[in-house]
Amino acid sequence: MEVNKINDFKINLSNAIEAIEHQRIILMSRDPIFGFITSKYVKCGKKNCKCTKGEKFGHGPYYYLRLEPDYKYKKYLGKKIPGSIKERVEVGRTIKELEKREEKIKNLISRLNEL
Repeated sequence: MEVNKINDFKINLSNAIEAIEHQRIILMSRDPIFGFITSKYVKCGKKNCKCTKGEKFGHGPYYYLRLEPDYKYKKYLGKKIPGSIKERVEVGRTIKELEKREEKIKNLISRLNEL
């Protein structure tokens, strides 16, 4: 690759990083949640309930929010996922994807600097 083309490519990559940082700032203002939502079926323990008679599933599903960094903490959400929580989890996921993309671009720039 020619030196001018490499420099132009580095400039384009730097502009992409700036755009990612701008998007991340906007998304951070939307109060993201970094984690994911899981569901679980439970048995109630009542003697005459269908869930204790060998039925495939118990009651539910009941939804829980698992939070970073280790996802051990879980918060009960209920039988329905609140829309605001779902949106905030999606925003958190988008921010994580942007961070991964930014890291890949930075690695590419450093490899280009080695040329």
